[in-house]
Amino acid sequence: MNWPPITSNRGGEMTADTEQLRRDGHHIEKWSLGWMLLSLAMWAWFGYRYLLDNDREHLAGPEDGRTLVGILALAVIPTIITAATLTYARVLFRLARQTS
Repeated sequence: MNWPPITSNRGGEMTADTEQLRRDGHHIEKWSLGWMLLSLAMWAWFGYRYLLDNDREHLAGPEDGRTLVGILALAVIPTIITAATLTYARVLFRLARQTS
């Protein structure tokens, strides 16, 4: 990824390539959509295992409890990455808007 050159002018102002910031923002936004889809799939898997499984005797074992906690932990990771990439994309869009 080519980062936009940000330089300081003599007046203390920062300049950046607005178009490059927008392109990077769109690129990061696409990645966040991919992470969001993965996150939704993981949460659906957790919901299926937790809510829709009618065989309660199957979930009574300690192994199944550990499995649910593992799925939950795996679902949280892409959720956090999704939030971080969306926030980063918003920051890039705001920087692009301020530099223009």
